[in-house]
Amino acid sequence: MFRILVTNDDGIDALGIKRLTEALLTLEGAEIYVVAPVEEKSGVGHGVTYRSALAPEKRDFYGLPVKAWAINGNPADCVKSAYYLLFEDGHKPDIVFSGINVGTNLGRDIYYSGTCSGAREAVLLGVPGVALSYDNWLDQDNYGEVVEMVQPLMKEFSEKAQKGELPPNVFWNINIPHVPQAEVKGIAPATLSLYHYEDKYNQEAEGYFLTREYPEVMPLAEPLDYDLLKHGYIAVTPVHIDATDRTLLQQMEEWPLVKAWGKRED
Repeated sequence: MFRILVTNDDGIDALGIKRLTEALLTLEGAEIYVVAPVEEKSGVGHGVTYRSALAPEKRDFYGLPVKAWAINGNPADCVKSAYYLLFEDGHKPDIVFSGINVGTNLGRDIYYSGTCSGAREAVLLGVPGVALSYDNWLDQDNYGEVVEMVQPLMKEFSEKAQKGELPPNVFWNINIPHVPQAEVKGIAPATLSLYHYEDKYNQEAEGYFLTREYPEVMPLAEPLDYDLLKHGYIAVTPVHIDATDRTLLQQMEEWPLVKAWGKRED
């Protein structure tokens, strides 16, 4: 039996996680567990709950043949609590899928996104993690043909996980364009577009609200996730969770202050 854990940051009642689960149920031999926040937790990053108790609540999930719990916490809490608390037979998940998020998670969004934190937490626990987001922010009730579009990817990642072919310390960030399946140009390896939008604060009666300004879509020049998505590609980015800059680490050995303290003991 191949065990799949599903989570998200839009909450257990969101349509996106239902669509993702429906796609995963087409995989032969898959045993699906859904563990998601009881309410929306968008933009919480990789926050975890430790000043209050978590109370997993067993749920029916749209009548689908899965086991499901709602958690009074964040996406990272959902994955962590599932891993440590909910699998009574001791069989941990073989892969974690997080999403499908309403709207994209591109570039530096990966640091703010609860969707991405679900996949990242899985990798921190030694389990492959995949985050999925859909470019339907302006059309949130419409998931179009997203099930058909993600099914081949879910199959590919699941098969690679079963064979042990997914690298450790990497989660996969997938962004899907909001177009009919026939208009998808392909699946493209993508780099993070870290500076494709500008943050703005708008003043309203209650205070200041954070918004974003996005650039016009330009000709496709580099394999950046934002550009690829806007040109009709499914953008797939492998994100390494070890953020250490080893080149700078070596350069630091030549810093006068470091050298003044002498060589470290091995």
